[in-house]
Amino acid sequence: MKRTLCKTDKIRFKSEFDQIRQNGEKLVGSSMLVVYAPAPDHHLRCGVICGKKYSLLAVKRNRARRLLWESFRLLRESIEIRHLLLIPRRRMEKADRRQVTRELAGLLARAGLLPQEVADLPPEC
Repeated sequence: MKRTLCKTDKIRFKSEFDQIRQNGEKLVGSSMLVVYAPAPDHHLRCGVICGKKYSLLAVKRNRARRLLWESFRLLRESIEIRHLLLIPRRRMEKADRRQVTRELAGLLARAGLLPQEVADLPPEC
């Protein structure tokens, strides 16, 4: 069981981000937005977008990115194969990692991409 993320797990190119935003479906939560689209390469991949609209301070943007990447890493084993985009909202500034993981699990379960049992008790590593 692989517990770290590598380059192949991450969406890195602007064209891929644009394609997911154009063809994907949105899930809106209180502290994040999730966009998911079918994976043409049959591999679960994720990208995080956190621009200056979130915060002008790089420290806050980087914290939001870390929270989202860690939540994705913990839930990755159970997520159905798709391409995901995770976009934080300002409310995430006050959230801790457990809250972010719970919300991401709930959103993915609502879309049918994650089993409800995992969403009810997300991993707390």
